Amino acid sequence: MATVLMELRNLRKEHTEASLDTKTTLSRVESTLCDVLERTTKLEQQVVNVEQRVSDTEDKALRHERAIRYLLHREAKLSAKCEDLESRARRNNLRIYGVKEGEERSDMINFIANLMRSSLALPEDLDLRVERARRSLTMKPEDSAPPRSIIVRFSDYRVKESILQQAWKNRGVVYQGQKIFFDHDYTLDVQKKRKQERENSRETQDKHQTAASKAQQSEKPWRFSRVDSYRRAQVKKTELRAVVFLQQRFTGEPFKKGLN
Repeated sequence: MATVLMELRNLRKEHTEASLDTKTTLSRVESTLCDVLERTTKLEQQVVNVEQRVSDTEDKALRHERAIRYLLHREAKLSAKCEDLESRARRNNLRIYGVKEGEERSDMINFIANLMRSSLALPEDLDLRVERARRSLTMKPEDSAPPRSIIVRFSDYRVKESILQQAWKNRGVVYQGQKIFFDHDYTLDVQKKRKQERENSRETQDKHQTAASKAQQSEKPWRFSRVDSYRRAQVKKTELRAVVFLQQRFTGEPFKKGLN
């Protein structure tokens, strides 16, 4: 009996200790869960804040995109308008290419008047009405480099056009043994486009010439056009029918209209 009581006391003690350990463990787990719950709540709040910031940023990006699109459209219109205004401001201007540096000396206007009258054979009574003239605003080139162009501004647009038409009509205008060229005073953007167009035209012309030379080399001497081939085939067909008819006539066989 004493042994049983001793074992019951030991079992009770062990049960008490196990219960205390379990309570301690549950307390730690509960504390940990509280910490996890708190951290989860904070993270959820941070995610909400981040989503709000992302939404605000996307709205701002859309507004900025619309503003940039409008500004680009506006800039294109203003650029085109400025280009048009600059072109209109240059309507009375004329450019002369190929005149050596220093030929004008100190009086550019009188030099231009004498150059035009001597090289273009203009009437003596024609009032050129040159308002001003100068070299293009670039660095003075070396002696081996092409000279700068001369920009001439006339008071009357009609005088400028008549001089330009006369220069184009003469084509090979020569001044002191040197060819010179007359043209409109185009803007920088137009000059770039014209240069690109000339390069494209030159490349296309080279391609066409190459293709034509290859076609001429590969073309056979007996090759004809479709019309010539059809006519020659009709002549051959008529001759063949005549030969067949004569053969059947001499052999006594009836003529068969097999060749239509």
